[in-house]
Amino acid sequence: MIVPNLLLSGFNVLIMRTFFISSIPQSLIEAAYLDGAGELRIFSQIVVPLSKPVIATIGLFSTLAYWNDWYNSMVFLTTSNNFSIQFYLNRVLMSIQYLTQGNINQNASNALNVLPEQTVRMAMAIIGVGPIIFAYPFFQKYFIKGLTIGAIKG
Repeated sequence: MIVPNLLLSGFNVLIMRTFFISSIPQSLIEAAYLDGAGELRIFSQIVVPLSKPVIATIGLFSTLAYWNDWYNSMVFLTTSNNFSIQFYLNRVLMSIQYLTQGNINQNASNALNVLPEQTVRMAMAIIGVGPIIFAYPFFQKYFIKGLTIGAIKG
């Protein structure tokens, strides 16, 4: 479930590359080389602490991508124990559309015409977006800083 389409996005690579080029000074890395630091030490003690905004931004993007993904559940999973919430919401929406199109007998179709389809859709939207609304405030500080720093040309 992790590998297909969500593990590495070209957009995320471009955001990180732009952030590294525009916000981490090359002179800082050169100074670390002159002090005798190796590649791993420079990365772990200099680059990673300075990259918290872009790491949080990519983390938020990945969280949103995984949370909204229903297609991979449909294609790759066979047991209902592992289906995502988004898959179930999509399945409910498709069932409602099928029932309201009148593909069943006339009596049941008349009873289902009073089904509040828009109300069900809005309730599903609240269920789908609720956890992300609660997670966003923790990422907000880093999210805005990470996107704006990578967008400035110097």
